[in-house]
Amino acid sequence: MKIEQAIPNLKQVVPYFQAIFSADSHRVTGYEVLGRLQTDQGVQSLGPFFHDPGIPERFKMETDLHLQTAAFETFLTAREDVSLYINMNANHLIMDKDGFLQRLIRYRSRGLDLSRLVIEITEHDFNGDIVDLGAILKRLKTLGAKIAIDDLGKGASNLDRIGILEPDILKVDLHSLKNDEPTHSYHGVIYSLALLARKIGAELLFEGIENKLQFHYSWRKNGRYFQGYFFSRPTAELIPPDSLKHQFRQDIHHFIQLEQSNVKHLFEFSAALNERLQTIVNKAAIGSDLDGWLLGIGPRVSDIGFRMYITDCEGFQITSNIVMENGVWRLQEEMKGKNWSWRPYFIENLIRMTLENRGILSDFYSDIATGELIRTFSFPLGESRFLFVDIPNAVIRFKGINEAFF
Repeated sequence: MKIEQAIPNLKQVVPYFQAIFSADSHRVTGYEVLGRLQTDQGVQSLGPFFHDPGIPERFKMETDLHLQTAAFETFLTAREDVSLYINMNANHLIMDKDGFLQRLIRYRSRGLDLSRLVIEITEHDFNGDIVDLGAILKRLKTLGAKIAIDDLGKGASNLDRIGILEPDILKVDLHSLKNDEPTHSYHGVIYSLALLARKIGAELLFEGIENKLQFHYSWRKNGRYFQGYFFSRPTAELIPPDSLKHQFRQDIHHFIQLEQSNVKHLFEFSAALNERLQTIVNKAAIGSDLDGWLLGIGPRVSDIGFRMYITDCEGFQITSNIVMENGVWRLQEEMKGKNWSWRPYFIENLIRMTLENRGILSDFYSDIATGELIRTFSFPLGESRFLFVDIPNAVIRFKGINEAFF
């Protein structure tokens, strides 16, 4: 196909709007502008056009400008207090920075509230100087616009680069989740993005939500905004902000009930572990042979744990590991002397156990040795010694606690 045949007729290019919903209000909080082409065969997405490396950038920029203009004109008459999300190619923004800034200023003079404008850029497609891009985004923010980084979880984004751009919103793409449970590594990526968002003061927007499982996952992972076909498809007109409020409220109510059930089971399981280990410690005196003591109590925790060890108050392991292998507890002496103070929350948890004199159940995490999803229950033994029991995922599931929500 010749390039001329791939260039859309601008008279046939129209903006479509996909609603973005808010977790706190259960209403539409904004609309993302998506390019569509009206043809005799129906309305088609302009995505392939914008992503075609064979199309000259000037044609893409011209089409993008046409879409922006049409969207701005629509929002000039919009009465609802909602935001307009427009996609900007970061490379195009660098090329046309002055022109884009002037266009925004002209629309502001016509009454467009730029505080309702969210500019979406895809960081991992940018091939210029990230510092220059950050400077332009800061200028846009001085006009009142917000910045969103798009397609996180889909491309090879660099968290350091994202920090330089100081976005207001991080958009996490859920297309890779589909209908399956998320993998351990996927959990880790989402956790890292949620932590980054909190550190830089940004909100999480989950896009690509196609079913209730993905909606629940997004809500549980601290999403504030949600977007996808599960809620609404792109339309030529702005859908009413309250159109899904009843459905949204019902779904959130269901999520809260599930969350409450999980948390209840979690607390009950932790309390039962505390009671059991306290009983064991009271009945089995701890002598100088700590490895022997662990082997002695092993049969009494075989139904919950597969690995145990003891550390001192600085995180140095003062015993071997004892590990369940083929129904028998065995020693791993090479682990003695290892230091675990580098682990997240390790020192904090030791202090908590000392002050509260009770054990702590960790979050789910992937075990370094096995790669399996586990939790660790840590318990104070007195005399600055702490017992750690690693618990497999199967036991946690049996107790009614679903790892997808923790």
